[in-house]
Amino acid sequence: MMASLQRWFAVMNRDRIQPGSGVCIAWWNTGLSPTRDPDRAKPKDYQTAAAVLLHLIHEVRADLIVLGEMAPSSVAGLQEACPISRSDYVWFPFFQTAGRSRFSLCILGRKGYVKVGFRSPIVDDGRGPVVKVGMHFRAQLAEGDPPLEVIAAHWPSRLHLDRQDSARTHIASFLRRWIDQHLFRLNPQANVVVLGDFNDEPFDEGIERYLRASRDRLRVERNPKLLYNPFWRHLSSFGGGGSTAHLSDPGTYFHAKGEFSYWRTFDQLIVSSSLLLSRSGWRMNEQRTRVLSLPALDDLVGSGSSLVDHLPIVGHFERHAS
Repeated sequence: MMASLQRWFAVMNRDRIQPGSGVCIAWWNTGLSPTRDPDRAKPKDYQTAAAVLLHLIHEVRADLIVLGEMAPSSVAGLQEACPISRSDYVWFPFFQTAGRSRFSLCILGRKGYVKVGFRSPIVDDGRGPVVKVGMHFRAQLAEGDPPLEVIAAHWPSRLHLDRQDSARTHIASFLRRWIDQHLFRLNPQANVVVLGDFNDEPFDEGIERYLRASRDRLRVERNPKLLYNPFWRHLSSFGGGGSTAHLSDPGTYFHAKGEFSYWRTFDQLIVSSSLLLSRSGWRMNEQRTRVLSLPALDDLVGSGSSLVDHLPIVGHFERHAS
């Protein structure tokens, strides 16, 4: 399986994006270092992760790569298995305890192209146990360019917090209030990107009702206070229209014990209306904002033989005159 994955990535070039054409942001929950077992990855797991990372670097041409479920040991292991990620990117690890959980993120920024600046961890410590909500950082190409305000999130697993638990919607509600207070209050046209593994699907209450992320472009155009979630289209296995159309994908996370479906769309990228409507220097290219569904990786994720159980997602943003 590992050999087929490497061969696939070696010949695959349909996703290639030329450098300098905008900013491509990737999110991937690596599965290498979950909170409960941060040092579990073995050499073969790093080789698998390195193949995925090489695809993001060479073919997708990702300028910002946000890796979830990382730890100091997995940073060292992945850098050793994928040397170009160390030579071509600046690594920004962020490991910090938050209540019973911890932030376990690494951001890779392409050297000489994207500047990354941490802003603040978003933590709800106001009622009951401390809750990890997200990590806010800023990405910018050059002085004077409007920045992208990026929030990376990894919300609690449904093994520990059921989808109906009010604590889940509280996390989403808290993040929405934080965005309104810290970003939109200062700049109503802020270019906000919220991405990560939410352990919620686009239709779940936390994402749609409390984060206020709509599936409807027209609705967002008429009410710019809404966010826009393009990942609704990754709720179906229908893939018609040819290999490059990417009309839909079955999801991003393989759930072997799923009662009605093996796939869940837990990994999403959600944007503010300014990025949909080109109001502040950038515009999302929705065709290139999608799940990286590749046959060899799909097979590996679905096999249960690897730590990898999530597919990467990417969002592409183009410069646009305001």
